[in-house]
Amino acid sequence: MSRRPDSEPATSELFAEYQPRPVVERFSPERVRASSAAARIKQALKETMRESGRSRETIAAEISAYLGERVSPQILDQYTSGANENSNIPAHRLVALFAVTGDIRLINALLADTDAIAVSRKHEALIRREVAKELRERLNQEIESADAEWRAGR
Repeated sequence: MSRRPDSEPATSELFAEYQPRPVVERFSPERVRASSAAARIKQALKETMRESGRSRETIAAEISAYLGERVSPQILDQYTSGANENSNIPAHRLVALFAVTGDIRLINALLADTDAIAVSRKHEALIRREVAKELRERLNQEIESADAEWRAGR
């Protein structure tokens, strides 16, 4: 019995154009290109608020409720104004904006010049597992080295 060739594409062809969603979410560089970290954050704030699909009034109200302090739409305008270099968003309000929009790219824009990244909490167990595997490998190497030294010393 001869096997008929599959009319369906090979499995590898099915996934040829598949691009997994990035684990570390970031703004595309051209969207937040700026001459300073403060200007980059202002661009990130603009992008997050624009992409949220909500008005600044709604976002301000949600941040106010989250923090228990009044945040006006006008202050959000100041935080995003390139002309107002001295009005930068305080960290607690940046975190509140992240909390109400869920846009982790804000935090990664803040961390862009550091060795740190922000990832979703759902990835924490996977990261912890990989760190433990690295530790296990170092311990295995130490055990093997000690065994070799012991055998050589007999």
